[in-house]
Amino acid sequence: MSCIGTAGHVDHGKSTLVTALTGIDPDRLAEEKMRGMTIDLGFAWVTLPSGREASIVDVPGHESFIRNMLAGVGGIDVALLVIAADEGVMPQTDEHLAILDMLRVRSGVVALTKCDLVDDDWLALVREDIAERLATTTLAGSPIVPCSALTRQGLPDLLAALDHAVEDAPIRRDLGRPRLPIDRVFSMAGFGTVVTGTLQEGALHVGQEVEVQPRGLRARIRGLQAHRHPIEEGHPGGRLAVNLTGIARSDLQRGDVVTLPGMFQPTTALDVRLQMLASAPRVLAHNAEVEVYLGAAEVPARVALFADDALESGATGWAQIRLAQPLVAARGDRFIVRVPSPSLTIGGGIVVDPHPRRYRRHNAAVLEWLATLADGAPEDIVLAMLRGQPGITRSSSLQVARLGNYGMRELADLARLVSMPTADVEAALTALVERGDAVSAGSFYVAAAQWQRLSHDALQLVQDYHRQHPLRAGMPREEWRSRLRLTPREAMEALSRLVNAGGGTLAEAHSGRGAFVCVPGYTPHLTPPQQQAVDTLLARFRAEPFAPPTRPEVEDSLGAEVAALLIEQGLLVRLNDVVLLERSAYGEALWRVVEYLKTHESLTVADARDLLGTTRKYMLALFEHTDERRYTLRRGDDRVLGPQAHEVDTLARPMSE
Repeated sequence: MSCIGTAGHVDHGKSTLVTALTGIDPDRLAEEKMRGMTIDLGFAWVTLPSGREASIVDVPGHESFIRNMLAGVGGIDVALLVIAADEGVMPQTDEHLAILDMLRVRSGVVALTKCDLVDDDWLALVREDIAERLATTTLAGSPIVPCSALTRQGLPDLLAALDHAVEDAPIRRDLGRPRLPIDRVFSMAGFGTVVTGTLQEGALHVGQEVEVQPRGLRARIRGLQAHRHPIEEGHPGGRLAVNLTGIARSDLQRGDVVTLPGMFQPTTALDVRLQMLASAPRVLAHNAEVEVYLGAAEVPARVALFADDALESGATGWAQIRLAQPLVAARGDRFIVRVPSPSLTIGGGIVVDPHPRRYRRHNAAVLEWLATLADGAPEDIVLAMLRGQPGITRSSSLQVARLGNYGMRELADLARLVSMPTADVEAALTALVERGDAVSAGSFYVAAAQWQRLSHDALQLVQDYHRQHPLRAGMPREEWRSRLRLTPREAMEALSRLVNAGGGTLAEAHSGRGAFVCVPGYTPHLTPPQQQAVDTLLARFRAEPFAPPTRPEVEDSLGAEVAALLIEQGLLVRLNDVVLLERSAYGEALWRVVEYLKTHESLTVADARDLLGTTRKYMLALFEHTDERRYTLRRGDDRVLGPQAHEVDTLARPMSE
């Protein structure tokens, strides 16, 4: 479905013409009917000769209500520019036409109303003047249809022209990220809160949970209507009335946006390409105060010019708009800029980055970045997003690692950032990977330069860790992830590629203490003095196999790192936090206990102590260990053979063997 928006000077008959075309009076306020002048947005719909339905947004023409006009034209597909034949082009005609041009509305029809009040010669002069005014705008060549709402002269021709204009209008894209800028909020008895707007970039359906930004409020869609008919789903370009539950009318206002939870983040800054009207009566200076109109929102702001100290009439430049209040925006959105005093429209532009950093002015890298986002091919735009915004000071690669500036992006995330269909982004990524400008790491994509830096930083972290902790198997995987400032999913995908691609930059190790990241082939190693101390200590373990030194004694003698390494390598077996056994003594102890129970009904602690020639402390630790592994089972204070005792035949061998 398409949306037609009226435009034109006050008293040129916009609302009267809409009523004549649709049978619906768009003036809904009592004050409008009393004054005979449109004050706020009005809405209607029409069935065109082809049978297609189109929505109509009727806007006020008086300069005092230009804010309301701007709230209505942001989502239209076709302009219906209404000009009275007896007056011709007037000041608000020019301003409305300039706004349509800045919003890049490229499909339209001029309704030359009140043609019954003028003769043919005058009508020809007015048509010529209008065609000349349109020639330098996006509506150049639009049909000009003389008509009269009073006599209905020319209305069939006007409907036919609108039908062709709707057919020629760009098709609304479904990017899978619906947003509905709210242009009206009201309550209905028995229904509650209702909002209206023109749906963009995705579908909404009944029962869906939604989020209202920039307020961050959650609600649910109780019902949807299009042209007063209930529907189950709304599609891009359609005018919708949305009945919301879980949210009060007082919580909402014009300019808010209904979208899906987490789909859009409000912003307080926009990088833009700004164009001044050729008719702008004043220059726009750096840091000037302006009013920005985007979607249905109106926000005070300041304009920071990147390359100029001021923009003259008709000039174009790069700027960052710093908003006094947050709003929802996406790359490619069109906006209008007005100055507050005296109140007038001076220009407009396009959003190239809705979530920018602050940059230094006169920065060539920033200007190149913005030009790519505005005019680049899909591959160039996607690659620019992967590489990230310019102007970041990098003192070292490891510092970058801690900043997490690797630009790992998923397909859906990139499609959201660049405001392109997912299929187009996927094709661009495939081309970038094939030519070596990007790297695929699982479900993530990274610019080649960022991947090289990530690979370098990831390896450097592990190598430094090996040097600092030569007795450990590697760097704990979670510490590695945290130091690189990667999310768990990013770390998983990056590590998988680093481990598996091209011989492996890194490797993973696992032990009783968890998962580690290490250099391929790395094994912990002792220094010669440490090895000598270990040999001496192990000799003590073998001299008293079942009453050896305790773990605290081992750590006092060798240090906690060496003790942990011996346990990790299996040279010492941990029974509990205190008791350790040398590996062969551990096997002997298990073998003696199990062999005894094969021929005896049970084994007491005292008998087991005598069996091994040890003390009660060591025997209790061994029994707790065998009970846990179900080699034995406790029955009172005694032990019997456990269901896993057969494993001992392969795990343990007597020391004599």
